[in-house]
Amino acid sequence: MTGRCDIALCIALFGSALLAGHASAEPLPLPDGLMVDLPEGWRVDGAAEGETGKDGRTRIQLVCETQACKRTQETCTILMRPQPVAGTDDAARLTSLYAAPMDRYFRIRAVLRSTSKDAQVLQPLGRVSLGPRDWWMIETDARHNYKSGLFAEAVIDGRYLGVICKTCETGSERHQAGRAIMASVRPAD
Repeated sequence: MTGRCDIALCIALFGSALLAGHASAEPLPLPDGLMVDLPEGWRVDGAAEGETGKDGRTRIQLVCETQACKRTQETCTILMRPQPVAGTDDAARLTSLYAAPMDRYFRIRAVLRSTSKDAQVLQPLGRVSLGPRDWWMIETDARHNYKSGLFAEAVIDGRYLGVICKTCETGSERHQAGRAIMASVRPAD
């Protein structure tokens, strides 16, 4: 039975990968002159300009409504800070986010707590190139009945951009749409 499920899952993932290669992305303008492409089947949940929290950060909720997402329940949240990140250029600004070891420790602790009790780090906190820029990224693996998470942060033209994606997917290929969304972030023309 397990072999059949694994084969069926592989076929479904292969089919969705083929469709994703042919799917058109829908551009979504973000605050502060940024743009992102939403994969087919994704939409903004709530106001397109997002909601500003008590901490001053803008949050834009993204949800997936494809057939595959009915099972994986994948979502992403885009976070933007109102104040620019201090530094000479985006590379220095990105480095400054976790310049101190305690900053990295508190980030890892926060994402594990946000994922679930007994969550584990699947991909350690580190800098990853995605699209035309570098991101700080960490991926977690949740215990049963909780969503695993992908947490990433970038600095674009001095502006902080955070992305949190959650999914029930348990396979080795997780957060493909989230990574595509992150890779597509760019300044608006």
